[in-house]
Amino acid sequence: MMHSMDVGDKVQRLSTEELSKIISKCESAIADGSAEIEDYEAFVLCQQELARRTWSQA
Repeated sequence: MMHSMDVGDKVQRLSTEELSKIISKCESAIADGSAEIEDYEAFVLCQQELARRTWSQA
């Protein structure tokens, strides 16, 4: 569980542009079948962070 918290903290420090780039890379890996568990985890964490930022601005 601590690992998830560390990764979550790192995701919060990324810029919106960096989050978008990671999401794009993960989407490509998922689409072509080369994705690993870490790709799915990064995709979900980055999507969650972008959603959090969007809702906090509303």
